[in-house]
Amino acid sequence: MKNRILNGLIIFMIMFSTSISFGQNSEVLVKTDFDGKVIEGSIQKLIDNIRAGEKIRIGWSLDFDNDGIADLEHWIDADFLSILNGQVFNQIEPIYAQGPNMELPQIEIGNSNIMWTAIIGTNGKLISRFINPDLDKITDENQRKQMEMMTQINKEIVKTIWVKQN
Repeated sequence: MKNRILNGLIIFMIMFSTSISFGQNSEVLVKTDFDGKVIEGSIQKLIDNIRAGEKIRIGWSLDFDNDGIADLEHWIDADFLSILNGQVFNQIEPIYAQGPNMELPQIEIGNSNIMWTAIIGTNGKLISRFINPDLDKITDENQRKQMEMMTQINKEIVKTIWVKQN
């Protein structure tokens, strides 16, 4: 009897620790590295889950100093997914622009109406841009040119993780 209780307790602890390590009630479907290569799971498994109507979350990491170690990580619920030639892409709804203060650490938000939007893919590409709804109101030519440069499309490769929420 003691062995059964002990075995049951061990099984419970293993199951509990596994659910915590994946972020409660989620399953990793595919991960890519900082080169955009799949390092875990499969894109086809992700596609199958999307087609089955599963709720998907996406995490991506940025490596500011190119040392192969993530400096900043973001997560978002997949909202608008596209499947194209065996790859998956998610359009990220615009959010107000924010930036990291690495020394504190603190994520800070700017005092403006500038927003950021992007498309992230299982190929590791993050294609983003800033949106400045007040661009036409800027009268200082140098400031306007700087702001116009911010609205240009930016492309980078990020480390991604795509998970199914159970």
